[in-house]
Amino acid sequence: MQLNQAYDRVKAIDWEPSYITKEDRQVEATRFHLEGLRPVDPFKTFVRDYIETEHEKENRHYAILEASSRLSSGAPEARWMEAMKFGLANLVGVEYMAARQMGRMARSVAPMELRQGYMMQMLDEMRHSNLEMNVIRHHMRSWRDPSGYDIAAKAAGNNVGAGIFRSMAEDLMTSDPVETSLGLQVFIETAYSNVFFVGLSSAAAAQGDNVLTSTMLTIQSDEARHMANGWATLTTLIQDDRNIPLIQDALEKWSWRTHVSFGLGNMLFADYFVKNRTESAKEQSMRWVFDEFYGGFYQKLEKYGIEQPRYLETMMSDLDWMSHTAAVYMFGAWPVFFHRMDPLTDQDIEWFEKKYPGFDRYFGPFWRAYGKCKNPADRALVLKELGGLPNFCEVCQRPLIFPRPDISSGRTISLGGQDHVLCSDGCEDIYRADPTHYAGSKSFYDLYEGQDMSDVVRTLGYVRSDGKTLMAQPELDGKRLWTLDDVRACNFEIIRPAKPPLIDRTGAPISAFQR
Repeated sequence: MQLNQAYDRVKAIDWEPSYITKEDRQVEATRFHLEGLRPVDPFKTFVRDYIETEHEKENRHYAILEASSRLSSGAPEARWMEAMKFGLANLVGVEYMAARQMGRMARSVAPMELRQGYMMQMLDEMRHSNLEMNVIRHHMRSWRDPSGYDIAAKAAGNNVGAGIFRSMAEDLMTSDPVETSLGLQVFIETAYSNVFFVGLSSAAAAQGDNVLTSTMLTIQSDEARHMANGWATLTTLIQDDRNIPLIQDALEKWSWRTHVSFGLGNMLFADYFVKNRTESAKEQSMRWVFDEFYGGFYQKLEKYGIEQPRYLETMMSDLDWMSHTAAVYMFGAWPVFFHRMDPLTDQDIEWFEKKYPGFDRYFGPFWRAYGKCKNPADRALVLKELGGLPNFCEVCQRPLIFPRPDISSGRTISLGGQDHVLCSDGCEDIYRADPTHYAGSKSFYDLYEGQDMSDVVRTLGYVRSDGKTLMAQPELDGKRLWTLDDVRACNFEIIRPAKPPLIDRTGAPISAFQR
């Protein structure tokens, strides 16, 4: 029997259950129009064939994992291994979110061909989260300083820097299920898949982390299927003209949301988590995201009436400073992270100046200040010296120092009788379109305002097993590790900063008598 015939026979087994209504079966409503559409079958795969393929991949991958544990001839780069405490902790949560979303889609759409693809992707995403947890477990057992790896799941849930990824995942899991599928499959799975999984596996190999290299490659082999799911979803939706403006709105939102979350993470990883660099984060993003995705894949949608995102030019200009501004945030707030930092060397600064002309002018002063605040005996926290933590965007949770600290696009808007702090035009548009979607969550200042920094670190649980030494450190191999007493001696109280200027919808400042 031919594959198509066998596949059609299996599809014919599908039925409409009589014991539950359609409304009760599809537990989440969607604003998109799905009835009567002819679904595009992303791939013809039987479940048994899928299981066999994944089983073979698992066997190959875990053989490599075992061999790496037994036969490793040298230690990976310390900068990389410490940064992966933060990186892997957040990646697992993003994979788990993707698994939940594919389950939502399987319950929300009618066409069986699409449901089949979504259910297989749900299994893929669970596999990925397990693979990444195994990397964390491996590194915790083999790395010279396991502190941080042992609290990865907890830290992903309470770390202030991880709020960027949590807000993206929570936004995805609570939006319209079809909108979420577009955000996940079109942007995270398609636009950023190569720059992340191929780029990260190349970086891991260059740093000597063979375990993560193998993990990223076996995950990437699933991503082609997820890209096909995204294209199938799009080409099915565009059959109904009523969906075109809905698709446009969803793509506008998630092009920006992904840029300021997953895209930001990619940039930080590629520029600041590596010692042995091949190309800059900007070069990677321009090649894989903006040239290949927006210049290729996205342009295929123009014939259906889908326009390029309105903030595409802003997104590209952000690449000049995005990773460096994120690094100022992470390194400046090092006590509330859970890994050892590796500050830039003169060679790093020279490399960045070559790749990002003007780097030393705008970011050199921070790194010179940082170098004077590493020794606990000096009783100086760089965060205090620079004036404390900034405000955080109520949509994406980025600090209001982007695109660059001296030209922050942060603003305050008044809506519903309340002031709201946002980081950019893109996040302002998203907030105004659905303000209740972002209301109610507690900010870092709601939780910790008025507390000493040492008490915040203790509450977060970022203390080593001796009960006094911080997991995070401002350098890889300091002469003495910072303790809670050292932080307390700096007298750094968490103070909510003043809000940025209130602006109207055009971006013009609003004076007090206009309010």
